[in-house]
Amino acid sequence: MKKTLLLVAMALLGLTHVSAQDVDDLGIFNHLSIGAGVGTTGITIDLAAPVTPYVAVRAGVDIFPNIKVKTDLDIDVNVDQQYEHYISGFTIPKDVKVEGKTDMIGGNAHVLFDFFPFKQSSFHLTAGAYFGKDKVVSLYNKEDGALKVINQANQILINEGIANPNTHENMIGLDLGDFFLTPDQNGNVDATLKVSKFRPYVGLGFGRPVPMKHRFTCNFDLGVQFWGTPEVYLRDNKLEKTTTNSDAGEVLKVISKISVYPSLNVRFVGRIL
Repeated sequence: MKKTLLLVAMALLGLTHVSAQDVDDLGIFNHLSIGAGVGTTGITIDLAAPVTPYVAVRAGVDIFPNIKVKTDLDIDVNVDQQYEHYISGFTIPKDVKVEGKTDMIGGNAHVLFDFFPFKQSSFHLTAGAYFGKDKVVSLYNKEDGALKVINQANQILINEGIANPNTHENMIGLDLGDFFLTPDQNGNVDATLKVSKFRPYVGLGFGRPVPMKHRFTCNFDLGVQFWGTPEVYLRDNKLEKTTTNSDAGEVLKVISKISVYPSLNVRFVGRIL
C-alpha cells in the first residue's frame, strides 16, 4: 500500500522518468492516448500523440458544470429630487432577486503543445489555445416581469425629457457595481459577461500525455488563459462602466477587471496505441 501511494505521489510531482529507449520510440503520431481530467476548466476529455521525443500535441473538449448563484441586487433610483413627483405613483422595490449562472457549457475545446526540455523527464512547458463560447456568466431576474414597474417609470422620465437612457441620468435600474442595468419593456434584465472566443494559453506541468513506461499515468498542468478584458452586455448591447457607491455585484465587478483565467488541471491518461 505504501509503495502504491509513493508511486502515485511521484507521478503527480513528475519525478518518474522514462528510459532513453522508451523516449526514442516516440515518433510522429506513432502512438495515441486518451485522457480525462478535472480542474478549473471543468471536465476535460482529450486525445494526445507524440510529434517528436521532445514535443507532444493534445486536443479535446472541456465541459464546465452549470453553477447557479442566487442573490439580491439593489434598485438604484438615480432620479434628481426635483423630478421625483413624476414617479410618485409607482411603488419602486428596494431590491430584486436575481440568479447568476456559468454559461460555458458546450462548444469549448483546446489544442495544446507540450514541450519537454529534458528528454527523460516528464516536466513540460505548454503553449496552445482554448476556444469556444464567449459567454462566461449570465445574470437575470428570477421572477418574470418583476421589474415592469421600473420600465414604466423610466418611460415617463424619458418621455418628459428628464431621463437620458444613454448616460442613465435620472434613470432607475439595478446597481451592479461598475454597471447600471435597466429592464426591458417586459420588466426583465438579461446581462452576460463575455470574453474572447480565442484564448491563448501558456503553462507548465508534469507528466507525459502519451505514457510509455506504463500504460496509465497521471498528469498535472498549471497555466493561464489570456481571454482579454471581459465585457458586460445587456440585451446584446455592450455596457460602459458607471460610478456607483454600492457593493452590489462586487463579484462581477472584480471578474470584469481580470484579463487572464487560471487553469489548473489533473488528468489521468491511458495509452491506447
